[in-house]
Amino acid sequence: MRNSGLIGAGLLGLTLALAGCASTPPSPYEKAAGEYEGVLPCADCSGIQVDLEMMNMDDTGGAYVLNSLYQGRSDEPMTTQGNFLVLKDAGPQQMPTIYELKGAGGNTIYYLRPLDNGDLEVLDTHMQSIQSGADMTLKRQ
Repeated sequence: MRNSGLIGAGLLGLTLALAGCASTPPSPYEKAAGEYEGVLPCADCSGIQVDLEMMNMDDTGGAYVLNSLYQGRSDEPMTTQGNFLVLKDAGPQQMPTIYELKGAGGNTIYYLRPLDNGDLEVLDTHMQSIQSGADMTLKRQ
């Protein structure tokens, strides 16, 4: 009889622990963390191979490392590091979440919109989708 009480108490504890985990959705910074890759269009080369790593620093900020290789122009990628911000209800379309990558000098490098599948869409300087017909997606790795 005593064992069934211990088992019941153990199951209750496990249920409460799992419920506590489920009740805390990941922050926008946690959702952004990861590695992304893609080839973006380029005006004077065959494409820009982009490798982006986004990392959490805490609940209020994140950092990134961006490697951009201009295909056909260079054999060495250009590396940019900085911080990213999460913008809420941003841009003319009031998108729920946009990540703004800021360079070391405070300049905006990219605006990125998270997609439902975890990938990122590169937006224009006005935080709108680019209507070029080219793939403007960085795929989560």
